[in-house]
Amino acid sequence: MKKTILTAAVMLSMVSYSYCANIDIGQLVDQYQHATDVQKQELEKNFIGTRITGRGIIDNVGEYNFFDINTDTGEKYYRVITRQQETAGKTPYQVIFIYKDKDKIKTLSKDESIEKEGTLINIVDERLQIAVWIYEDELTSRDRELFKLP
Repeated sequence: MKKTILTAAVMLSMVSYSYCANIDIGQLVDQYQHATDVQKQELEKNFIGTRITGRGIIDNVGEYNFFDINTDTGEKYYRVITRQQETAGKTPYQVIFIYKDKDKIKTLSKDESIEKEGTLINIVDERLQIAVWIYEDELTSRDRELFKLP
């Protein structure tokens, strides 16, 4: 009985949460961590493509070549990977910022704090942590196509 009530409460919070203007990355990660596959799909549907703020300590900055096997095309991007951190609910996660413009990442250094707002383009359960991908530049139609965004 308690499990049924908890499941219903989580589902209702996901529905009400999807209409919030500001997404709390920690709450999203915690919800995603404890969601079933069906609930994860619903979270992805509700939040991917929306604005979100990510923060962390930079672990690495490098080139990232994205390739879409369906269209046989790709693009070069740059990614800023943060160190693993924990939510208030103790869920480990990592923020990955994606940039198109190399000039925006040239001055970033390892162990530096970063906080940026961008478009949530992916959330991945990597089993040991949740990876939250945020695109910081302005999305073009080509970017939207490659990242499969609406």
